[in-house]
Amino acid sequence: MFYVQPAFSQQLFPVKGYVYDLETGKPVSNANIVVIGTGRGTGSGDEGYFELMLAAGEYDIRITSLGFSGKTISVRVPYDEKDHLDIGLIPEQLEIEGVDVIGRLSVTDIDTSITREPLSILPAITRISAVEIERQGAVTLTDAVKHVPGGWTETRGRKTRQFFSVRGQRYPYPDYSINGIWQKEFEETSYFFSALDIESVEIVRSASALVKGLSGLTGVVDVRTKRPVRETISLIAKYGQQNNYVTNLRYGNKINDFTFSTSAALFGTDGPPGRNGRERIGNFHGDIDWEINSRLKLSAGTTFIGGLREFVSIVDAESSSPNLLGREEAFDPLRTSLNYAKLYYRGDDNSLTELQTNFSYRNADYFSEITTNGTAAPHQDHQEKDWEYGFNLLHSRPLSSTNTLRFGVLYNHWEAPEGKRYYAGRACNVHTWSGVIASEQRAGRFLFDAGFRLISGYIVEFGGFGIEGSAAGLSSVEPIENEIAPLEWQSVLGATWLLSGSSSLHYNFAGGTIAPRRGSATEQGVRPENETRFQHDLGFRHITNNRNEISVSTFYTQRRDALELSGETVTTGDDYLIELYENLDKRSYGVELSTKFNIPVLYSFLFANATLMRGENETGGRMENDDKLPNVILNTGVLFEHSGFDANFYVNYTGPYTNNRFVPGPWIIEHGDFPLGDFVSFDITAGYTFDRRFSTRVFAEVKNVLDQKYQTVAGYPDPGRLLFTGARVFF
Repeated sequence: MFYVQPAFSQQLFPVKGYVYDLETGKPVSNANIVVIGTGRGTGSGDEGYFELMLAAGEYDIRITSLGFSGKTISVRVPYDEKDHLDIGLIPEQLEIEGVDVIGRLSVTDIDTSITREPLSILPAITRISAVEIERQGAVTLTDAVKHVPGGWTETRGRKTRQFFSVRGQRYPYPDYSINGIWQKEFEETSYFFSALDIESVEIVRSASALVKGLSGLTGVVDVRTKRPVRETISLIAKYGQQNNYVTNLRYGNKINDFTFSTSAALFGTDGPPGRNGRERIGNFHGDIDWEINSRLKLSAGTTFIGGLREFVSIVDAESSSPNLLGREEAFDPLRTSLNYAKLYYRGDDNSLTELQTNFSYRNADYFSEITTNGTAAPHQDHQEKDWEYGFNLLHSRPLSSTNTLRFGVLYNHWEAPEGKRYYAGRACNVHTWSGVIASEQRAGRFLFDAGFRLISGYIVEFGGFGIEGSAAGLSSVEPIENEIAPLEWQSVLGATWLLSGSSSLHYNFAGGTIAPRRGSATEQGVRPENETRFQHDLGFRHITNNRNEISVSTFYTQRRDALELSGETVTTGDDYLIELYENLDKRSYGVELSTKFNIPVLYSFLFANATLMRGENETGGRMENDDKLPNVILNTGVLFEHSGFDANFYVNYTGPYTNNRFVPGPWIIEHGDFPLGDFVSFDITAGYTFDRRFSTRVFAEVKNVLDQKYQTVAGYPDPGRLLFTGARVFF
């Protein structure tokens, strides 16, 4: 409510203020400042400051920012400009150290951070915050990356496998790291890992992730867990159809130079009716940070995942492989332990050294039973146990005021003494080592970067053949024993041109070799050749004063001797279907567009991204369209928040593609390639937050509003529309 004094009706007066985090004192950029009832508004800048021009009167001004509780203040205009408006916001989610994606572009200071991504790949990097994770109702890490530009998740039953890739690049899939520490065997852990323990996820959608991981040519997913800045207790719980439930209890505190955080999460479901999809998964997580002195810091964390998971059974008998019909499979019990630590040291010359160590242990009891015409075959069961440990020593130092050098060495030992589900009974024991060097050079408004990594190792024993099936079908193939692993190399070159403080042009080149994942085999039962891959990225990025962002990125990838399913299969004596591989040339190219806008007058944040791409395969000496990749992936969302209410809309469209995995040959002969994709996924969440003694948000979610039974792999349709309700409390 406001009134206007006629004496000042023709004159505007400045209203200046500063928005900051009430707990840390740090400025809050990109906050929405709206003058209620007037349609006027603005946003806070990088340093938290804002300015409005208003006529004389009394106004109510609403200040909101994602991740903070909103605040409304009353202001009388005009006022003494010395009375600067200092507005402190209470954080809803806890802050941790930032990732390397930057906002306003500046090269006044050289960045010596250990695992910094080069600016040349910036348009191909996406960051998802804890607020966005909560608002989209994500339960697992795989859920959290659903709306990444170019992101594509193939779901073979929610409980079987969920493979996330970017720009259609598979074999290998992207690497994962937890708090910057690389994880080797993490693909299947991503849909066990609780999203409610995540502060942010950074996805590198292209190459140049040399320092962070070994598979930089296919991208990296870097997960940052939550860290408190004060004593905090939070509780979240929700329940939905098919007996879906999620709970998470978190406690953390910061005492002088010591910070710790603990949490327990439990989620589960009964799955689609009649399809054996029961799931009960618990996550127990803890982190510590100890600033020993001004130069030395210790960080450590542990996550234990336990429970059971049944694999949702396949449907549609006509178009599904007979050996999969009537199959019941489960991991029961399932146990995974992730442990990591890093010691961080800053030298007198501003150099940084970090020693990372990690140990992971996985142990699951696998069970399978096949029922044919009402008769159950003898069941199979075996223990799947594997572990890995390693260290990574990284060093960064400024060689001059314009040049930074980074280098490191890595060692990893992975062992599965009894094999795993797809190659049970075939022992695996592999040592991996790697070295990397990278440099960043500044020259006026230009930044240049380059890097090179070598990867090799020693194979004590490896008998796991058949990524998609069982080793039994290739039992006549002798295991690899006492061999040096194939040498792989990766290199990058990049350049960034800072057109202004808000606009930049980026080019990045990456090239290298990728050894086929151990276990892949050709029809002859031998290992495929190494793939040689070259990638080019050219992108433009612009950020306005209100932190609105527009980026455009074009990409071209050339793959020689790429690993591809040959279309041939082997059926084993245990009735497993094994898919075999071949080398062939492939290429893909396309464009990605991404926009983010704050709309203060509508109390909203809008994002939209589109990936248009084309894949081609070598066929008969010619390059022809690869219809196993979608040509279009679209995402958009609107996050609205005002007066305690929030409403969030997420839409994904994945274009049509085909894949004959799990489809019998006679069906393909009669009907052609099996159609997949071509669906719209529409999710909604809405809530209301009570800002009283405790900050409490009650909410409702609707998944797959349109109730589409779409498929990303033959035989595993989405369960359709699901309704949830829940609450989150900060004490």
